[in-house]
Amino acid sequence: MSGGVDSSAAAAILAEAGHEVFGVSMRVHDFSDPARGKSCCGPDDLEDARSAARSLGIPFYVTNLEEHFGRTVIDRFVREYLEGCTPNPCVACNIEVKFDWLLKRARALGAKLATGHYARVGRSGARLTLRAAEDQAKDQSYFLYGLDQDALSDVLFPVGELTKQAVRGVAEKAKLQNARKPESQEICFVTRGDAGDFVALRAPEQVRAGEVVATDGARLGQHAGIHRFTVGQRRGLGVSGGPPRYVVRIDPDRAQVVVGTGEEASRDRFEVREARWVSGEPPRSGTEARVKVRHRHEGELGEVSAGASGAVAVRLRKPVRGVAPGQAAVFYQGDEVLGGGRIV
Repeated sequence: MSGGVDSSAAAAILAEAGHEVFGVSMRVHDFSDPARGKSCCGPDDLEDARSAARSLGIPFYVTNLEEHFGRTVIDRFVREYLEGCTPNPCVACNIEVKFDWLLKRARALGAKLATGHYARVGRSGARLTLRAAEDQAKDQSYFLYGLDQDALSDVLFPVGELTKQAVRGVAEKAKLQNARKPESQEICFVTRGDAGDFVALRAPEQVRAGEVVATDGARLGQHAGIHRFTVGQRRGLGVSGGPPRYVVRIDPDRAQVVVGTGEEASRDRFEVREARWVSGEPPRSGTEARVKVRHRHEGELGEVSAGASGAVAVRLRKPVRGVAPGQAAVFYQGDEVLGGGRIV
């Protein structure tokens, strides 16, 4: 329970259905750290979660995961930005924290793990499936591709069939104080400025200024650090005049940001590593899938082929702008998630 309405409503749905429910919030921040400021999962949010549990008449606990979350999510986030990549901390949190550490603790108590994610667990014969939420505007299945058959057997997504409006209705019916609480930030621990500001605060000694150059090597300007850029980015390049330019690639060794046309910043072929498959096995080589290269991307049809080394070759029908190393590529057939991995 994060203190938000989604997880609180999920608890309410399960309690109303007669399940024995207890709430757990994860403390993942040092609240005195000036680099973080007021954040999701901060004291106010923990109190909102506690209040919701009290209203529902269920036990409530807080587990301290600062060290684990810092090592597996935040440190990787900072490191990858400094390496010229665009990390996805929500994916890392789900794989390393919620559906690993927390799921193991739930199982140790003989419990299943329910969250407020907008996604659905289904079944196809003997196989469990991960499916997109009923409300496409709120769907979070993109961040959950790391869940395999073992995890899905003990995971529940009670709000996956509902719209956001319906979820708020559940919370209001249960008389929860956070029924109208605003949406939380996209990255829970980036609360002052943007991701670039956070990286600079966490690792100031590793930030290097450098040049913005064209694809032909011509110098166009300067930048304050590659951690403030991502492939496909158009705004904030520090280059004025001329046609629209986009980040084509980032060279961490030279501290260079290479910019070019929209066509140069697009690609129809790329490779994915650290792949995970919901079924436990990769699909046959050349399987057609809808490929999403970021959360808000509608996806592009393409072929997915997993090699013997575990690397996945992706070939899209049409080039897509902003295929950024470090981001997740997630593969769908219809509303079913096949799996995904890290773009390299």
